[in-house]
Amino acid sequence: MRSSLSIVVLFTLLTAGCSKPSASTGVPDAAAAPSKGAKVRVVAPGDAPADLAHSQVQISVIKDKDTKSPVVGRMMLADGALALSSPTPSARLSIDIDTIDTGVPIRNERLRNIFFETSGVGWDTIEVAIPAIPAAVVAALRDKRKVDQAKLDATLQVHGRKVMTVLTVDASYSEDGRLTVKTSSPAQIKISDFSLSDNLHRLSSICMHDSIDDLVLVEATLQFAPPK
Repeated sequence: MRSSLSIVVLFTLLTAGCSKPSASTGVPDAAAAPSKGAKVRVVAPGDAPADLAHSQVQISVIKDKDTKSPVVGRMMLADGALALSSPTPSARLSIDIDTIDTGVPIRNERLRNIFFETSGVGWDTIEVAIPAIPAAVVAALRDKRKVDQAKLDATLQVHGRKVMTVLTVDASYSEDGRLTVKTSSPAQIKISDFSLSDNLHRLSSICMHDSIDDLVLVEATLQFAPPK
């Protein structure tokens, strides 16, 4: 009897972690993201490097049709740079999936291991490429030091698959020459476009959700240091 009760308690604790935040104890959790060695960043002369400490990407998704309480996760950058002075102005970002934080450690672990499968080679980042920033956007930043509602054609690479999307952003310079870029409205990305539907269903089953939406809303707040 006591053995059966212990199994039930253990199962309840594991499954509850997908939806309920846990109190912080100050002790590193077993579900914390694995530590990584520092990546050597290479930024071309004249490019503006992304400030990794002050940049983040937020994703939100609806589970169990609960539109009032979406699951929200935040991720930090692994790398990034903005090339406004090059012949073809462009931007690139590398988002570190292993830094995802939803406020629930076991959910973070399951997102990394079951959904994103970050243990796969090259699957621990989301790569964002903006191969050509429109000339009108570059001119507005140069002359007015800001731009609103700029449309940027971008490529997102997740799990080895690339998908085209359009990002709408506001950008402005501060007095010290730092550039802040924020999404004007969330980008709408479909999980199925990256062939991750099976992983999504597996995650939903393990977490005992009735459903997890295919649509993900993505927002970003980025800072770029002045070029060197």
